[in-house]
Amino acid sequence: MGSKMINSTIRSLTGSYLRRAICPLAVTVLCSSTLSGCSTEPEPSDDPGHNISEDNGEEEVERYKIDYCGSKDSFTRAKDSYKAGQTVTLYYDMIATDTDYTFYLDDEILNVNYSEDKGYIVKFTMRDHDVTLRVESKNTMEAPLALSDNLMDKLLDESGCSEEDVTCYIQDDFDGDGYDELFAIIGEITDEDWDAVTGSTWFVSDSECKQLYESFGLGTKNDIRSMTIGDITYVIFDELFMSESYSNVYYVTDGKVYETAFSRKGSVWPDENDSGKFSITDSSYDMCLDKEIGSLIGHTWKKYYFFYDSTDDCIYEYAGTTIDMATVEYWCGEDFFAELLSDDDVIDNIFMRGNGLIVINLENTDDMVWYGMESDTL
Repeated sequence: MGSKMINSTIRSLTGSYLRRAICPLAVTVLCSSTLSGCSTEPEPSDDPGHNISEDNGEEEVERYKIDYCGSKDSFTRAKDSYKAGQTVTLYYDMIATDTDYTFYLDDEILNVNYSEDKGYIVKFTMRDHDVTLRVESKNTMEAPLALSDNLMDKLLDESGCSEEDVTCYIQDDFDGDGYDELFAIIGEITDEDWDAVTGSTWFVSDSECKQLYESFGLGTKNDIRSMTIGDITYVIFDELFMSESYSNVYYVTDGKVYETAFSRKGSVWPDENDSGKFSITDSSYDMCLDKEIGSLIGHTWKKYYFFYDSTDDCIYEYAGTTIDMATVEYWCGEDFFAELLSDDDVIDNIFMRGNGLIVINLENTDDMVWYGMESDTL
């Protein structure tokens, strides 16, 4: 059920025993409010004027116009003008298959919901001035764009390399702003067994072109991976060594690239069954403590587990807390320790992580302290 390796001292990979947030730098996420029902205010008439007043026996209220950029007929309940501060709720139902839509109020992207019955639900508060409401669409079934001359030129000009030196690249709209960005590896494959490239990694967008890092160890794996956690797509380069690898992890916001807080901590892999979870495998020489020489020996590869919390748009590590033998036997069965441990084994401490993983640190009479017998029973 386990092996005498893995996890020295159950420390948090990010340096804390507590639930620790790893929020992407310089990213502000606007969460859509729940869109429920219609405005309870009386619906104004379709008077097209600016600074229109309503004579209802009370003080006059100004109304302002919306320019729909020729698409007014595509919005259900669309009116020419609304009062400042009024909640505007519109339904956009002119929807084509395999098409993504982005809605802009002036230059601001609106967060919208979607209903099978009503289409896109567009909701905002009317400004105290005339506004423009426009819709942009993008066909999601179009073939991926080839490397554009613009991005290629920027990459080759800045790096001083030829197109043949680009061993691998991926291009996509990683931040969802409607413009492609490019990640690339430039260099030479120097280890064909490992498919490792000696060279450098690069990022290119319309706003910047920069080298991310120079390869070291055996080189960078000639493959660029990606994973999506929440609304963010992370791009992963793997740096290879003889018995381990480290993932360099980046994301894009507004055409600029940033390195994550969990980059270069170990080997990052997404959970195959849950897109909101991933693990980081840490490589260390800490399988056990040899008391005679007073040193840690033995190579371990320990997994640390992380999850995305949509309530605050952050990534957390599953932290550990101490438990006793009775708790382990409750979860894993009364014969757990009898079957797992020898007569010479003495338990130092036991931890359980937030995802149910149990880690047992023990020592025995051969002057060794063994760290991390793992049970993934839960």
